[in-house]
Amino acid sequence: MTGLTFPTGFLWGAATAAYQVEGGNQNSDWWDWERAPGSPVVEPAGTAVEHYTRYPQDIALLASLGLNTYRFSVEWARIEPSEGTFDTAELDHYRRMVECVRENGLIPMVTLNHFTLPRWLAAGGGWASKRTPALFERYTRRVIEALGDGVPWYCTINEPTTVATGGYVGGWGFPPGTTDMGQWRRVSAGLIDGHKRALAAIHELRPGARAGLAVYSSERVTNAGGQAATDFGLWINEDVFLEAAADDDFIGVQTYTRVHLFRPRIVSPLTRVALAIRPLENKIVPRVLGMQTSAPGKLALAGTRTTQMGWEFRPEALAQVVRRIARVYPEKDLVVTENGVATADDREREEYIVRALVALHAAMADGIRVRGYVHWSLLDNFEWAHGYTVNFGLIGVDRATQERSVKPSAVMLGRIARTGCLDEATIRAATAPETASGT
Repeated sequence: MTGLTFPTGFLWGAATAAYQVEGGNQNSDWWDWERAPGSPVVEPAGTAVEHYTRYPQDIALLASLGLNTYRFSVEWARIEPSEGTFDTAELDHYRRMVECVRENGLIPMVTLNHFTLPRWLAAGGGWASKRTPALFERYTRRVIEALGDGVPWYCTINEPTTVATGGYVGGWGFPPGTTDMGQWRRVSAGLIDGHKRALAAIHELRPGARAGLAVYSSERVTNAGGQAATDFGLWINEDVFLEAAADDDFIGVQTYTRVHLFRPRIVSPLTRVALAIRPLENKIVPRVLGMQTSAPGKLALAGTRTTQMGWEFRPEALAQVVRRIARVYPEKDLVVTENGVATADDREREEYIVRALVALHAAMADGIRVRGYVHWSLLDNFEWAHGYTVNFGLIGVDRATQERSVKPSAVMLGRIARTGCLDEATIRAATAPETASGT
């Protein structure tokens, strides 16, 4: 295999989310969720990795690696701690973050909402409330005005499916942890309305900036018996939000694994009939979603190599998802806004990155409009219901001392970013049999 060259101007980056790295987000609904009776969260976020105060060093470290883009989120709960009250000190904090990113020669990509909500908004129904989309637009406008014209890329809402399905029918450990398809419909409609309002606000206030939704997707493999459940899983988790991205400047693609579903042929028509019985959907929908092997508490197919999350180790899923989305939107730019692997063995992270990029390059060679690759995540961090038990970071963090340690995978990705080339030697080294040892 020869070296693979990526286009000039390609975004090479790493990502974080405010709640997962900042620490001390006490006005957030997640702060309360971690402490609620019966909460599935294994440990609270607490001080996280103190990125709120350590961001200058972390950003400088990212730049030193050779990457050119930093995707990070701003925390609504900090910015609007009570309804209608905007904290100018917090807005100034995030403006300084943008300035720091730019001073380090990096491109800032800002996410306006990465899962968490202010406590007061969650108490009023969160995204299920008809008021929330307009409140999100108001918040968006205040953020855009505060950050100035130095942000060329915005993600409006991160993985709306995780909020809607994860909180209302998915059992993924997200608040409010209920099973209610009626609420799912209201929440999904609210997220879509909020996204569209934010998109319009960005276009009005910063016409030169590019904005889009960051959509969760998985590669899906099924047979005739599993087709109905797979189609439903694809719709409820992905397609409903992909449809909402029709007017976006780009689509953020977030992919980690492959989902398998093999069932006897008779199961598919029975599934379609069951899903049509509206009075029973709160019992049926979770079971249908639970059929898929990447559902919480399930592993990939027996004997399959897996990650700390219990997902199949499948770097090539990224290219398969990119190809599927490109079939829907052949003329739209795509940016990989999240892709990575949970593993304590950094050799596996190197392999995962290389295999994902090889497959992604092949998709780009076929004419698919991919404009960047942003790795999840920059730092080992708080991973929601899993707490600190899994490792996604390019940079390790000793939470006792908050000392940062750059992993070999970060050095490798930085070298690829600086040169714009994935050379033959890197491909061979990362995919050698002794590296691909499994977990």
